[in-house]
Amino acid sequence: MNFVKKTYLFVTILLGIHLFLLFNLKFTAWPEMLSYPYLRNNGYLLYKDMIHPYPPVLTMALSIVYKLFGYKLIALKVFTWLIILVNDALIFLIAKKITRKNIFALASLFLYVFVQPFLEGNQLWFDLAIVPFILLGLLFLLNKKYFLSGLSLGVAILTKQTTGLFLIVWGIFLLIKERKLKPVISLVLGPIILFVVLLTRLITEGAVTGFFKWTLIYPFTWWSKFPGYVQMVLTKREIAIFGLLFVPLVLLMFKLKRELFKDSTSILSTLCVFVSSVLVYPRFSFFHFQIELAFISIIFGLTLSMFKQGKFFYFLCALYLILVTIFVVRPGLRDWGKETRFWGNEEEKMAEVIKDKTKTGDLIYLLGPQSGLYVLAGRLPPKPWTDNFAWYLEIPGIQEEIIKRWDSNKPEMVFTNNIQEGNWYDLGIYRPQKIVDWIKKEKIKQIVLSE
Repeated sequence: MNFVKKTYLFVTILLGIHLFLLFNLKFTAWPEMLSYPYLRNNGYLLYKDMIHPYPPVLTMALSIVYKLFGYKLIALKVFTWLIILVNDALIFLIAKKITRKNIFALASLFLYVFVQPFLEGNQLWFDLAIVPFILLGLLFLLNKKYFLSGLSLGVAILTKQTTGLFLIVWGIFLLIKERKLKPVISLVLGPIILFVVLLTRLITEGAVTGFFKWTLIYPFTWWSKFPGYVQMVLTKREIAIFGLLFVPLVLLMFKLKRELFKDSTSILSTLCVFVSSVLVYPRFSFFHFQIELAFISIIFGLTLSMFKQGKFFYFLCALYLILVTIFVVRPGLRDWGKETRFWGNEEEKMAEVIKDKTKTGDLIYLLGPQSGLYVLAGRLPPKPWTDNFAWYLEIPGIQEEIIKRWDSNKPEMVFTNNIQEGNWYDLGIYRPQKIVDWIKKEKIKQIVLSE
């Protein structure tokens, strides 16, 4: 067996290991990954009939998945795992492109497989969904296929709006590197085309104003000022992991020193890491860290390629992996074999209560319980719908607008949860006072679920 065949055998084995880890670790089924596509499939227009704080790509994709395979946990899991396996392949190809050696590309892939499942990676969120499109965009960029790079990045931007920062940074990078406008124009053309297509759709649905409010205006003005929305305080363990994962980048910068700024590939890779760090804001969690983790893995292979191999080199690599095992892998093993978060026995019991208390076709409102219960119970809320988040409902005029439209499609029943101690704006605790008063005034029956 030649080296190339061995390489791709190792790639296949690593992908298999990654899938094995994901299959056995606790999976998080975020309620929004159910409720958003469920409502869309039932005729709720994004940004008009429901508050949707992200661009539409992921919700539209999940809508198609659920239409084809039903609202099943396995459908969500397989879709998530396919995204992660695509990330694996792209990390290998990018690392191979920039290091020109299969062995260092395998090292990048190994690190990603080794840590990704244990850093809140076994779940689908917008931050994971953007990873394959950004990586594909980078691969096209490295191959000087600028239009395709921009097109891929455009899909990422229409998945999570903050990804637009990559477009700005890559555009500036190209302008400085190529010293001409044509590559930059080619890069931005793809996102422009995609946005025009989206804008046309929004105009036909009468959702243009809502789109700009919920995806751009409110996130960048109102929400950042709201108490509890910005959460960037890291635990000691998170700081240790953060520092540990950045070691390869620090070593790369130390090794290259002044030459770093002469090597366009190293500059671009470093820029991607720093841009990814910015995108973690405003709420740090490792599931917001997924694109940065991909770039750190690529940097890992690139850094290894810069050092002369020898006994001391292998010792440092072993030491690094031991530290990663201690701080990342070992704590993550506590989630081995645990039931799915937000889609377990407790959630199914609550869904059965909702089914028993209502009839098919009845409108209900979940005042506190997580929105995935709409899907599990097969019920719909009144239009317009919003999740019970304070930074949505405390925007001036929002509750009044909801109540006004609810007068013609009142919920038959309201399901609540027992309020625990905590800040008034915390998830599960918050209650929109004007909506609560309206529910009492209309004498709509309320039932407490044991969530």
